[in-house]
Amino acid sequence: MLHTDDPSRVPVRLIGCGIFRNEIKLLPEALQAAIKPAFLDSMLHMDPVRLDGILSAAMNNEQDERTVLAFGDCCPYMRELASRRGVARTPGINCCEIYLGPERYCQLRREQVFFLMPEWAARWKHIFITELGLHTKELAREFMAQSMRRAVYIDTGTVPVPLAPLAEFSEYTGLAVTVEVVGPEHFTAALKTALNAIRTTENKLDGSNA
Repeated sequence: MLHTDDPSRVPVRLIGCGIFRNEIKLLPEALQAAIKPAFLDSMLHMDPVRLDGILSAAMNNEQDERTVLAFGDCCPYMRELASRRGVARTPGINCCEIYLGPERYCQLRREQVFFLMPEWAARWKHIFITELGLHTKELAREFMAQSMRRAVYIDTGTVPVPLAPLAEFSEYTGLAVTVEVVGPEHFTAALKTALNAIRTTENKLDGSNA
């Protein structure tokens, strides 16, 4: 069991997707004290190979530092990076599953839902127009209709629900948007799982060297 309130423990480095930058502040104080976070731009999800390179470089600079990766399966070598000694990753296929929890995430995916986290809701125009090249709402609607039936905004409580941007998103993509209020419980559990994985490995190594 993770004892995040042990002041003798050195905080573990966390490299996370910027989509969690504000949500990290909602974690229990003891868990916040157990990590030292740094975040990468969430737009790197649109360039997985570049994300691979940036993560690899960051981890190679501090090869012996214990590290939690707060990411889903977001780049080609994520699993290899997470399998290094002293490294663990939050369980979940992507950031939305990490925050929603696997059960609710899978339920909504079966309903063909498009997810919007707060950080991406504020940047949806850049994502759709610049990154995806959907320069007109006709293109956007055709693209989204192929696999999506509606959209869900994941309200983490870090910012007020952006009603105007969500209305614009809905009009542009043709997807109705509903709001799902989600607390930090699943995110907290995912981080604790990763921290426990690191410390369990350390304990095994300490025992083998005794």
